[in-house]
Amino acid sequence: MGNVILSPLPDRYESLRLTGTRPARSLPSEASRLKPPSPFSVRRFLLVAFVLAGCGAPDNSGKKAQPPEKPFVPPTHAASVRGFERPVAATYDSAADVFFVANLGADSAGEHGAFISRVHPDGSIDSLRFIDNGRDGARLDAPQGLALLGDTLWVVDRDAVRAFDARSGAAGPTISLADQHPVALGGVAVGPDSALYITDPGLLDPAHPAVNPAGANRVFRVGRDHTVSVAVASDSLKRPTDLVWDARGKRFMIVSFGSGNILAWRPGDAEPRTVGYNRAQMDGAAILPDGRLLVTSWKDSSLTIRDGDRLTAITGFPLAAHIGVDTRRRRVAVPLPTRNRVDIWAIPPAAP
Repeated sequence: MGNVILSPLPDRYESLRLTGTRPARSLPSEASRLKPPSPFSVRRFLLVAFVLAGCGAPDNSGKKAQPPEKPFVPPTHAASVRGFERPVAATYDSAADVFFVANLGADSAGEHGAFISRVHPDGSIDSLRFIDNGRDGARLDAPQGLALLGDTLWVVDRDAVRAFDARSGAAGPTISLADQHPVALGGVAVGPDSALYITDPGLLDPAHPAVNPAGANRVFRVGRDHTVSVAVASDSLKRPTDLVWDARGKRFMIVSFGSGNILAWRPGDAEPRTVGYNRAQMDGAAILPDGRLLVTSWKDSSLTIRDGDRLTAITGFPLAAHIGVDTRRRRVAVPLPTRNRVDIWAIPPAAP
């Protein structure tokens, strides 16, 4: 279970908030405490007392009483679900009221054993191998990001995106991005035009993030007619790992492994722009129904809830992957591939 840290200000204030220390003050000596006051000190005290007495108490009769500040309500741990095999992504289906969880499988090469699970929001498993590689024509090599468009579950898988029926698990069409020469496809989100937008961070080996092959730092677009194009390519993306559509801001929010910059980008813009900061090595992003942004970071094993300048970080998520949000209950599913576990946390309402 994680630890909750409230940090209402950026990182440079974080250490002060966490340690809770204050500068030490020296106490007066015994001799100075026993020394009688000087006549000047007495006159100054009498003058101040006279002035305060003449001023009287302030008149607050015309002011409304301020309501007391509501206490901070931290996120709470709802469940830890075990039995997975290197879970790397989660997404929520509001119609069926289930999470889908992508698993790489037990095979260290990430092949042949991949599958998709269905999990209830309370943590009970509906179907561990709802979609299983090699069964009923399903193919899953190394699934990554997940996204729902209507009754179709889209799965990013190596250099392709594969469709499955979200109700039956039946395999649908596969759209190849091979002609665009992607390096390592990652997160996926549905845009306002019902197209799929997919990140290419170029992280062939996350253990060595300094290696960033040429041709990465892109976001691809897959239209409803299955045409593939480059939506945006920019070095400022800094190995984008995930993105999510922000309906309120009418923009994509993009997080990156190679930077602590949180980016906003609208389709058609040549460059994204920085709108916030987080710990680097970000991997997953999601948005709550009220607009708050959730971000995971490998750097400090955290999940951060961003509400303007108010940040709440939950720690204890090593190598947390792509997250999914239960929009009915404000619950977030956090896959932990190295622990073969998915943690579910309940997020309280936003502070007024």
